Amino acid sequence: MSSSERKTVILAADIVGYSRMMDEDHSVALDALRNVRDDIVEPCITAGRGVVVKRLGDGWLAAFDGCSDACASALKIQNLLADKGAPALRIGIHQGPASFVDEDVFGTGVNIASRLEALAKPRGVAISDAVFANLSKVLQVSFENAGARVLKNIAEPVKVWAFGGIPPTELTSEPISIQLEDFVEKASLDTLAPEIAEATAIELEKYRWLHVLRPENEGGPSKYVLNGTLRRSGDRIRLTVHLSVRHDRRRLWSERFDRVVINEFELADELSLALALRISAEIDAHEKMQIQMRPPEQLNAAELSARANDLMSSGQSDAFEEADAMLTRAVALEPRNTSAHIQKSFVGYRKAMSGAWPVHATLAAALQLATEVVRMDPKMPGGYVMLASVNGMMGKTEAALEAAAQVERLNPNAWGAPHGRSIAHTFAAPGWARTHDPEALHAVSNAERTLELAQSSKFRSGHLFFLGIGQLLHDTSDVQPGISTLERSAGAAGANWWPSLFLALAELRRGKRQVAQQHIAAAHTLFPALSMSAIADIFDRSRVWPVWQMELEQLPDLGLST
Repeated sequence: MSSSERKTVILAADIVGYSRMMDEDHSVALDALRNVRDDIVEPCITAGRGVVVKRLGDGWLAAFDGCSDACASALKIQNLLADKGAPALRIGIHQGPASFVDEDVFGTGVNIASRLEALAKPRGVAISDAVFANLSKVLQVSFENAGARVLKNIAEPVKVWAFGGIPPTELTSEPISIQLEDFVEKASLDTLAPEIAEATAIELEKYRWLHVLRPENEGGPSKYVLNGTLRRSGDRIRLTVHLSVRHDRRRLWSERFDRVVINEFELADELSLALALRISAEIDAHEKMQIQMRPPEQLNAAELSARANDLMSSGQSDAFEEADAMLTRAVALEPRNTSAHIQKSFVGYRKAMSGAWPVHATLAAALQLATEVVRMDPKMPGGYVMLASVNGMMGKTEAALEAAAQVERLNPNAWGAPHGRSIAHTFAAPGWARTHDPEALHAVSNAERTLELAQSSKFRSGHLFFLGIGQLLHDTSDVQPGISTLERSAGAAGANWWPSLFLALAELRRGKRQVAQQHIAAAHTLFPALSMSAIADIFDRSRVWPVWQMELEQLPDLGLST
């Protein structure tokens, strides 16, 4: 017996459903196997300078010296099989130590290649990061990042790249990658274009769920690509940008920015912030659209969290329960996934807002989850957003404002910071408000800032509500500005009953009882169990209650139960 161990590229391939084919028609299955073996698989391996080490009935193990040769052979096999309508194969490839014993091969390299083959989709190829890193860029673009995976009997997770669709994940969720490339300047020797590109990259990196690659980056290709071209004419510039999906080069968003150059640093800052806000919103929307097309059992923890967030934007109580179930699965998949914990905290916050669950107990549970996020990752802005929101609604104003300040330190572009402050100032105790924000100016300015930063948010109804309530608190005699804003809030997608309630109170203040009655009916439609007790549970410790107490006491006369 002779044996040798060396670093080798191992290709493992297997015919999908071969046992079923044998059960259905033994002779047809054998003919199909021979055709696949003799006409496609083994000739492609040989042409790629590989060696078939072992036949496994309906599968093969092959060895290659180079990663590119192995991957090129695998892609050629899959393309030829697809053209001929032949049985589907799964292929896995890994580079690692392998021991050759007589006519067999063993070792970690073989084990991981075999696990990757089982992970691949039919007609797909799954390769390890060790293989991907050694591919030419021409070959790399055929593979999509499938994240880190736990493979059976393999100690450490393996980062996987996939051709033919990303198989369902069972472990970690990685940041979404975006590459900034070809930011060029036309008819100018200035350096404004690269300055804008660098400033944009810095702004995008403040979003922890995005991973930014510079043009000179030597790593793998990104999921998204941002291109930009800048032209000058005198003191005017025109910046044209395109955001695309790398896989099919489909454009998600294009925009043209025309500006007068006065101060180049200020201009770079302004454009980079505008770009980062829009890019993050467009990628977020595209990711959620892609997630909606896949069954929940095929989603990883981050994807489950994104779908749960989308469900909660509907404002429907039954959607909260569905979202909570998804997040329970997300936490089971990845117990330390901060996105899942943040969204579970958000579910609790939204449940408390709905009034359909015990307010104080639900907020306390949401606060515990947010605290756990911050413990797991002190640099995750979302954890502090939830601390600000939940503490704010609980009337713990100082704690909420400190959490909002931490959000801003971590990401000045995150709308969670001003939104958290809006909640804190709205639900502040009357005594605190008289001292720190007597005219509700902070409540209004923070709500305005939230709307500025969250232009694409699906929770716009809530952002408008806090502006409207701030306006009502700012000027209790002229309620028209607040009414106008609350009407926009009530008409936005996902609105709950809060805007309708305060529209009723504002109309009562100006003596329009019949209009107030209509708003209470609308609130009842959104929350059939609405009562004075439910309203008091949410608002009676806040600055809102004494300002509107006279009108609140009239609500039972409009048919609202106590």
